[in-house]
Amino acid sequence: MKLLLDEMLSPAIARALRARGHDVEAVKEHPDWEGLADPDLVALARRERRAIVTTNLRDFRMLHVERVTPGAAGHAGLVFVSTTRQLNSAAIGPLVAALEAKLAEYPGEQDLADAETWI
Repeated sequence: MKLLLDEMLSPAIARALRARGHDVEAVKEHPDWEGLADPDLVALARRERRAIVTTNLRDFRMLHVERVTPGAAGHAGLVFVSTTRQLNSAAIGPLVAALEAKLAEYPGEQDLADAETWI
C-alpha cells in the first residue's frame, strides 16, 4: 500500500517511512496539493493509488460512504488517526511505527481500496 499524509500530518513522518523503504507522500511536500478540497484530495489519492492518512474523521468518513456506494468511483483507502493521538514532534516516532504496522498489514497496493482502518 502507498500512503498520502493529509495536511495535519508532518512531512517528517513521510520522510521516516520512505527511509524505511515505503512509498509515502505528504500533502505538505507538494505545494499544489495543499489546500485541495477533501473530495479533490480523495480523487488525487485514487489516481495515485494512495490511501489517505488523516485525523479528519468527520469529512472523510462521509466521503468514504459516498465513494463506496454502488456506481461510485471508490477510493484507494483511508487510515484514520485517532484524535486522541498527539501530533507534536514527540509523536512522530509512534506514528511512524503505527503506520509501518498498517503497511505490513496491508502490503498490496489495493489491499485497503474502498475500506478504512484506524491507528
